[in-house]
Amino acid sequence: MSVRLAALSLLLAGPAVGAAPKLPAQGLAALTALEAVYQRHKALVSRLDAILADCARGRLAFQTAADPASRLASWEAACAPVPPLILEERPLWEEYQVGFKRIERATFVRQIGLARRGGDQDPDPAGLLHGTLDHNTKAHASRTKALSTAAWEVRELHTAAARLRTEQAKSKQLRALLGLLAAATAALWFASRRRKAAPPGLAAPSAPSPKVVAGNFELKGLIGRGAMGEVYEAFDRTLGRRAALKRLRPELLASPEDLELLLAEARTVAALKHPNIVAIHSVERDAGQVYLAFEFIDGSSLAQAIDGRRLGWSEALGIFKACCAALRYAHSQRVIHRDLKPANVMLGRDGAVKVMDFGIAYTAQRSISRLTRAAAWGTPPYMAPEQELGGVSAGVDLFALSVCFYETLTGELPFKGPNFLAQKREALFLPVSGLVRGLPAGVDAFFKTALAPEPSKRYSSAAALSAAAEAAP
Repeated sequence: MSVRLAALSLLLAGPAVGAAPKLPAQGLAALTALEAVYQRHKALVSRLDAILADCARGRLAFQTAADPASRLASWEAACAPVPPLILEERPLWEEYQVGFKRIERATFVRQIGLARRGGDQDPDPAGLLHGTLDHNTKAHASRTKALSTAAWEVRELHTAAARLRTEQAKSKQLRALLGLLAAATAALWFASRRRKAAPPGLAAPSAPSPKVVAGNFELKGLIGRGAMGEVYEAFDRTLGRRAALKRLRPELLASPEDLELLLAEARTVAALKHPNIVAIHSVERDAGQVYLAFEFIDGSSLAQAIDGRRLGWSEALGIFKACCAALRYAHSQRVIHRDLKPANVMLGRDGAVKVMDFGIAYTAQRSISRLTRAAAWGTPPYMAPEQELGGVSAGVDLFALSVCFYETLTGELPFKGPNFLAQKREALFLPVSGLVRGLPAGVDAFFKTALAPEPSKRYSSAAALSAAAEAAP
C-alpha cells in the first residue's frame, strides 16, 4: 500500500476523540482494494516501455528495408500487444477514480459525525485525500504519454500497411499493363516483318555522329551519359585545350520555352568563377543540336570514387570542405544547385575538387519531368525534406552535401527508401560511428544537426557546415 493511502487508512480507522465510532471494516477493505487497482494499473502501463521499444525497432526495420513487405509482419507482431493493453487500461483507471470518490465521501461523513458529537476532527483529511489523488493523477499523466505513443505506433503501422498494400495492387496492375504492351510490341514487330521493304532510294539516311561540332570542337570519344544527355571529350581548336562537350537530350529541345530557361541557367552558371566549380565555356549549336562546352576535368566523379568502397576521414573531409567552399561562393551569388550528389562532384587527378551542373541539371530534370509526368525534381536520397514538398533554398544544398559526406565516409546512404520523406522527417539513419570505426568523436553529433528534419535546426550556411565538420575531432 502507498504511504499516502496507509496514512489515510489510519486516519479513517483510528480512535476518535469524543467517543466517535471507528470506520467499519469495509472502509479499510475499500482502501486496500483501491490500492490494488492502482498497482494493477501501474504494472499494466509499465509493460509499455518494452513494447514501445519493439514497435520502434519494427518500424525502423520496415522503413529502411529494401523490401518493406518482408518486414511488415514483424512490425505487426511487435505492435500486436498494444490495442488489448489500451482497452484494459481505461476501465482500471476509471475504477480507481470511482473508488477514490467513494472513500472521499466516507471521510467527510466521519468528519461530520465527529463535529456533531463535539469531538476533535481529524487533521486536514481533505488535504490528505486530494494530495493522494493529485499524486496518483500526476503519475497517470506520465503514463498517458506512453499510452499516446503506443496509439501513434499502431496508427503508423495501419497507415504504412494500407499504403504498402495499395502500392502492391498498383504494381500488380502495372505488371499486367506491361505484359499487354509487350504483347502489342511483339505483334507490331511481327507485322512489320511481313511488310514489303521500302525501295532503297526512299530510305531516310541516318545522321552520322559529327566529328567536329560547330566547326571548332573535335570529338575524341564518349565519356558518359547522364540525365541531361551525352558527354564527350573534345578538343577546342580555337583555344587549343581539352573540353567536355555535353549534347542535350532531344526532350530538352522540344519546347523553346524550356530550352531558353535551361540556357538562361547556363549563362548564370557561366558567370560563376571559383576554383571548386566546373566552368561553362560556351553554348554551341550544330545541325539542330545544342551543346554545352565545359571545363575538362581529367579524373572521375565522386560517385565513381566511392563505388564499392568508402574514403577515410581526411580524404572525405577535404572533398567535403572543397564542396562547401563552392556552395558558399555560389550561394553568395544567389545560385542554388538543387541536385547535388556524388555524380556532380568531379575529382581531378591533380587533387582538384569541382562541383558541376549548378542549377542546370535541376532545370533540365524539371523539363523532362513535365514530359514524362515524373513527380520529383531532384534525386530522392539526397533531397532535403522541404525540397520533396516543393521548397527550395540554400539549405537544400547543405542537406544534400551532408548526405554525400555520410555516403563518402560509410559507403552507404543514410536514407535508403522507399519512403524517403518519412525517414528524413524522423531522422531515421544509423550513426556513422556504428558503421565505421576510428572516426572523430563528434561525427555523430555533426550529422544529427546536418541531417535534422527541420531546416532551422541545421547548420545555417556552407561556412558553418564546413567549420562544424572540421571541429568534429
